[in-house]
Amino acid sequence: MKQITAWCAGLLTLAVLSSSALADKFWGDGSPDWGAASPALFRFDTISGTVETTYTYSDWSWIMDVEYAPGNILYAVHNTTADVYDFKLAKVDASTGTVLSDTLLNTLTGTDYPIWNALQYYNGKLYGIENNSWGSGYSAGLKRGYVYETTLAGNGDPLSVTLGAYMGPAPDGALAYRNGTFYASDWKSDTSSWIKTSTDIMNTNFSGTVGTSPGGFIAGWDFENDGDLLGVSWNNDFNVYKIDLATGSETALYNLQSQLPGNLTMYGGLTIPEPSTIAQLGLAVLALLILRSRRAS
Repeated sequence: MKQITAWCAGLLTLAVLSSSALADKFWGDGSPDWGAASPALFRFDTISGTVETTYTYSDWSWIMDVEYAPGNILYAVHNTTADVYDFKLAKVDASTGTVLSDTLLNTLTGTDYPIWNALQYYNGKLYGIENNSWGSGYSAGLKRGYVYETTLAGNGDPLSVTLGAYMGPAPDGALAYRNGTFYASDWKSDTSSWIKTSTDIMNTNFSGTVGTSPGGFIAGWDFENDGDLLGVSWNNDFNVYKIDLATGSETALYNLQSQLPGNLTMYGGLTIPEPSTIAQLGLAVLALLILRSRRAS
């Protein structure tokens, strides 16, 4: 019995430690000039600021955002060099960079030339915010600034979408969830961004009056396991910033430009593997083993 208890405690410790390690590994994306080729998805360590993995895609042009989901999956919204106006939602194997499926957004939404530039996986669903800014000639039926909730198949492929809450008139590239609240960014007219929140992303419109401007418009953000919000900005600013939610003030932590391919000019997306997944697995196994040991004794 003592051996089983000790082994279970070790398993739980390993689960918690593994969870903490995951919390320091972020995924981001970088893109070249509009219409050029070979954007990148990359993983980096937020403690050392070191880029560890980079995947490039020769037939893609821009990546608007990237989001991590259970099953070691990355979702990326991107266009292609063959058609820069039609954006797709790609499902990518995070271990290899292989594209597992690639779905046209207009097929999902039934609208003309949609662009989602902010993604968030939560509770088995993938959420995207529409941001087509090309005018009426490219936006028939679009709900700019609105959230779309995507229902996923068992293998993670997108099946259908449902229209949700209104985020704002100028959606930025950031969406994150923590402790019952969704956090999004909305462009201001002075190259800074509003920090906006909603506690019910499908039914309650976002609101907020705190602004932030870490190097310009926000291109992506997510929370570390300790609650710090880390963000990045558009256009030649490859700094990762810590953002104060109460004041909007930002602190540059490190610059990643020298570690990324030289063709990239726009830095976007920021997503962290869900830190609770491994810890929850460890707790579940621990509970089963304790139950089994009690029955044996």
